[in-house]
Amino acid sequence: MIRSPDLDSFVCCAVCSKIIPPPPSSATFDQVREYKPFRTRYYTHRDILEIGAHIQQEQHEKKEVEIQERIEKMKAELLSQAEMDKEDAVDKALKEAAANHSVFVQDLKQKLGKELREEVKKAKAEMQQYMEDEWKREAEAAEQRMAHRLQCALTECAREKMQAVAKARKEEREAALKEAARQHREHLQQLKEESMLAEELYHKSIEQLKKEKCHEINIALDITKKENQIETEKQLKEVETLHLDELEKVMVTLKAAEEQVKTLTQKLEKMTDWKDSLETEIQATRQSFQKYIDATFPNLSPGQADFILPFRKAFEQKDTPEEAEDSDKE
Repeated sequence: MIRSPDLDSFVCCAVCSKIIPPPPSSATFDQVREYKPFRTRYYTHRDILEIGAHIQQEQHEKKEVEIQERIEKMKAELLSQAEMDKEDAVDKALKEAAANHSVFVQDLKQKLGKELREEVKKAKAEMQQYMEDEWKREAEAAEQRMAHRLQCALTECAREKMQAVAKARKEEREAALKEAARQHREHLQQLKEESMLAEELYHKSIEQLKKEKCHEINIALDITKKENQIETEKQLKEVETLHLDELEKVMVTLKAAEEQVKTLTQKLEKMTDWKDSLETEIQATRQSFQKYIDATFPNLSPGQADFILPFRKAFEQKDTPEEAEDSDKE
């Protein structure tokens, strides 16, 4: 047989490759040896292996049953022991609980008694405080009622006083109004008389002032006329002086213009002479050119030179600036 890698099972052979459990124990082999040879020789190798596995399974089940019985037995023993321990523990716990309960009850009685005494003292103090507060409230309420009555009486007195004062003021106001009306009438009469006197004085003063102002205005007009006359004479002299200066400047400018006109006239005469000579030369050139055309092209009609060199208009000499100025003066 071939041992498998897990070292617990074996392979039968290389042909079947069946994994079999470990070899049976010596007791199993003893049971196998008890069979007769004529019976065992007919079993095949596979049957032997199956028989061995079956026997091993039975032994395994038997061991499991034994183990289960032992476990049940141990459980029963443990349960009985646990019941006994439980009863002992319960008795002990009951005794301890009774002792603790008695101690707790005693402590609770002492504590509750102390708290009860404190609560009684506190209730007495609160009741005393409540009685004092109630007495104070009653006293304050009585004081407030007395103060309210006193306030009502004072208010009534003040109201009656205000009515009396208002009545007295009304009477005083009426008397004062009557006196003021009488004084106002007297004052108006006095003002009327004073206004009449003032109006008369005003008219008199106006007449006097008018006369004085007329006299002052006449004097001022005379003075103004004299001043204006002097100022006018002065301005006339200044204007005359300025006019003479301007006239001198104009005369100088006029002389310069006359000199310029003379120069231009001389230039114009020279240009006129030059133009006359130029026209004479052009006329001679036209005649020569006409003669050349007549000699060269006899078939052409006469006047070809006039077509090529047309006649110019005669120059009309304009008037000189001096002649124009003389004509304007005339």
